[in-house]
Amino acid sequence: MSDHRELIVLVHGFGSMRLIMWPLACLLRAGGFRVRQWSYASLFAPIDDHAKRFFEFLEQLATEESRFHIVAHSMGSIIVQSALNRGHFPNLRRIVFLAPPNRGSPVARVAALIFGQILAPTRELSDALESYVNKLERKLENDVGVIAARFDLLVPISNTHLANESAHIVINATHNSLLVSTTVSKLTARFLATGAFKESLLAGQEELP
Repeated sequence: MSDHRELIVLVHGFGSMRLIMWPLACLLRAGGFRVRQWSYASLFAPIDDHAKRFFEFLEQLATEESRFHIVAHSMGSIIVQSALNRGHFPNLRRIVFLAPPNRGSPVARVAALIFGQILAPTRELSDALESYVNKLERKLENDVGVIAARFDLLVPISNTHLANESAHIVINATHNSLLVSTTVSKLTARFLATGAFKESLLAGQEELP
């Protein structure tokens, strides 16, 4: 018997692996979705290399799925945007970005001064005006929701915004604790179903340091 639940593709961020997305994957599966993780070696290769691979993955996925969504964390959000500049997929429905450094990260700018020659993404994720993220053309044609973390020490809330975002919301979380939050999973599920966040889901949300 075929599984008719909608598919979510999860994409992790810089310095991470698929394991960090496992709690969120479990929460989304419990919410009625199928989940598939796309992973990559994030430390050394430039974002464009990952974006090319992710686009090829989406090309194959689009032949298998009539409808799917993407949920990406941190640098994964930039990879998704860069990949979708290469082409549009009609069966890709909605996208949620978690703590995306859409206008870069001040921490990445400082890290690039030390590690930039070795770790290309630190340069590309910098909040410097000439960085990759600040020069990236965005051709997103989908509903895009952004969930930012109020206590994020890596990506300021103001840097998470996209010019063409459909919805933006801030929750009491840190950069990585977004990935274990039931509030995030519920907000994500709501956005994927309706194209909007439900503010009432913030009531009683946990305060995360």
